[in-house]
Amino acid sequence: MCRSFALFDDVADVKSLTGYPLDSGATFPPPHFNISPGAPIMAIGAVGDEIQVTAMRWGYKPRWAPNDTPSTHAARAESLASKRYFKGAFTRHRCLVPVNGWYEWKYEGDEQLPFYFSVPERPRLYLAGIFTRLAEGGQGCAIVTEPARGKAKEISRRMPVVVAAGAEAWLDPTITDRETLKRYLRPLAPGTLNARQVDSTTDSSTQNYGGQNHSI
Repeated sequence: MCRSFALFDDVADVKSLTGYPLDSGATFPPPHFNISPGAPIMAIGAVGDEIQVTAMRWGYKPRWAPNDTPSTHAARAESLASKRYFKGAFTRHRCLVPVNGWYEWKYEGDEQLPFYFSVPERPRLYLAGIFTRLAEGGQGCAIVTEPARGKAKEISRRMPVVVAAGAEAWLDPTITDRETLKRYLRPLAPGTLNARQVDSTTDSSTQNYGGQNHSI
């Protein structure tokens, strides 16, 4: 489901590699090997009328949501276009989250084993996301997930949607219907994923950059 991720590139790298300008009003987080829900993250999305590299909070809760509604860091691709909680953001506020890889946890009895997913041939990946205006100000983001495929299926039930083609369409706010997006968007082929087990301290609160969050 993408419980945390790594981004070793700084904002200048992301700007250079994507060609998108920087949001002059954003405070960008530093690179970190273990970014968890609740943390500030780098994202590519609409700032006003222009697509820019900007900063968001990894946590999604629309400002109109009731106070007792939990924030979530993940949104199921299957319900984006139908669930009221996500529908508006899916239609108008889509983004990409640059990462170098992400972590999934495999449960064996009472033990949690962390695995790091990456693509050796593509050192930089872009995860599909949606964002919303938060009640406390700023933008909050949820990463879009799909049923796990390939090696990820052996470890977790879900995985993030990694955009292999169609990024421009995903970011284009003038495209508002699911079927058009499906024609353009191509997730990463699951056979290209590499998974390796990493040290269990990866899941330690002392190693995470950010705070805890919930998923719905």
